[in-house]
Amino acid sequence: MLNAPALLLCEYAAQAELEPAGGWQLADAQAQQRVQQFTNPAARTRFALSRLLLAKATAQLLDGTTGWQLETQESGQPVLRSPSGRINLSISHTQGLVALAMAPAGQSIGVDVEAWARPLRLQALLAASMSLEDAQWCRTQPSPEQAFLRHWTLKEAYLKALGCGIAADLGGLSFAVGEQGIHLCRTPYPDERYWLFAQPSVLTEHCLSLASASPFPIDAAWQQSSTDQSLQLPGCKVNLLRLH
Repeated sequence: MLNAPALLLCEYAAQAELEPAGGWQLADAQAQQRVQQFTNPAARTRFALSRLLLAKATAQLLDGTTGWQLETQESGQPVLRSPSGRINLSISHTQGLVALAMAPAGQSIGVDVEAWARPLRLQALLAASMSLEDAQWCRTQPSPEQAFLRHWTLKEAYLKALGCGIAADLGGLSFAVGEQGIHLCRTPYPDERYWLFAQPSVLTEHCLSLASASPFPIDAAWQQSSTDQSLQLPGCKVNLLRLH
């Protein structure tokens, strides 16, 4: 059983034709039916890779236990359930990248990714989704666009870990992002758990944010692990990070 959060990052060439000639073949019949309904090739690729990555993670990171079923909670958050327990999940994807975060039942997890090159209507986004102090911080940075994406992905990861939708009170959230780490300054969703935020610098083309919470203080950091060859997918590069 998974005893600490883990993250799988699947990078692929966004313009590459990854889909096999016969179409994606997913082990789960429901997922196979869904992937065939996508008319957009990019969306179909991202969905298929997320399910293939989940199948790899379930087989390799859960100590060989079987009977895991993917379910969706009322909040929209995915979870894995089996007779032996529950695993919390968070999935995020953008052009060229699929991210899958997993955590034991007692811990919450959220991940969000965005491409650094994503076109932005920066001033409108700052006004609509940032607190006044965070918007001002973004404007004063060498790259306001990158500063915005760091804050945006942090908010998404945090709200996913909470089980809230992105329609939540974005302006009520405020983060301090700097050399001393990442800290939650203000939130309209207080709770008694201990939060850890991270933006591991393992990607060059994408911004990655992680939010995790547990009922006890965590003195740990996300560290890259040697990736077993069994986790790899054709045409992709899969990296494994663990919270140690």
